Amino acid sequence: MKRYTASTYNWTKQLSIIIGCILILSNQVKASADNMIKQNKNNNHNVQSHQFWNQHFNSNKSINYPVIFIHGINATLADWEQTVNLVSSANYCTMSYQKENKNWIDKRGNQHCNIWNIRYYEPNLVKELLIGNLTRYANRLKEMITLIKQQTQQDKVILIAHSMGGLVARAYMNLDKESWNSVHKILTVGTPHKGVPIAPPIINHWRDLHKNSKFITSLNKAWKKQLESGYKQWGVVGAINLKKYPSPKHIKATSTDSGGPSYIQISSSIPFGEWKEAIENKIDIPTLNTTHFGYRVYTNNHHDGLLFDKTVLQAIIWATSP
Repeated sequence: MKRYTASTYNWTKQLSIIIGCILILSNQVKASADNMIKQNKNNNHNVQSHQFWNQHFNSNKSINYPVIFIHGINATLADWEQTVNLVSSANYCTMSYQKENKNWIDKRGNQHCNIWNIRYYEPNLVKELLIGNLTRYANRLKEMITLIKQQTQQDKVILIAHSMGGLVARAYMNLDKESWNSVHKILTVGTPHKGVPIAPPIINHWRDLHKNSKFITSLNKAWKKQLESGYKQWGVVGAINLKKYPSPKHIKATSTDSGGPSYIQISSSIPFGEWKEAIENKIDIPTLNTTHFGYRVYTNNHHDGLLFDKTVLQAIIWATSP
């Protein structure tokens, strides 16, 4: 029979301790992962409740600047209404641009509003098709934001913009230094930052949306300078309709949020080449402080589905935080 020496005993004892530590550490990691999964599930559940948003806006986790929801192309106040109702517990104001009567504000019985749902179109949509363009809308947005700052007595706002509205919001910020400094954070949702490949040139705002338009080119050039200087107050949410693709490995730059050429490509909603990094991460898991963005995430949804989406709601938490 082979005898165990003292050194063999010590070695066996140390090995047992190491194995024990590994098992303990493994259990701790598993427990931590389970807690994280559970927490994420709870967050996803809570983020769609009025209680969650009441607590969020009444805590030090949010900042007391007016939150402005901005619609996309050919849209109305109804587009963001479900999300606005949720995050404000139906305690919000609306504003529609009217050149003749200036801006019409509906306070819905509220004396003070921190959540705003606005419309930069005039009531006559036919007229908008003839004279509207994104620079005009940016200037209208400036008028409306100035009025909101007066109403709320705040010097900054938070912008949550869908689709073309994201370009209008960015163009507003680019108008002058005052406009840029008036935005605490901007969140763009399904916005064609690189334009769209198909855009009828006979309609002004469609002409601006074309990927090679002067508007898109100059806007991105100006913003790139700001991003290179370390600006991290811009969040982006991109989407892909995964029903159109067999697996994530089939996603490419031209993959869209509804599988058609007139919808928003992932390389456009998450611009400056960051779409590749985004889809390498797990879906719905955001990345903070990337090369160009303070917040970056992609999700599985169609273009209009983003208007009431859990991942977008999570991004709004970031946008409304200090």
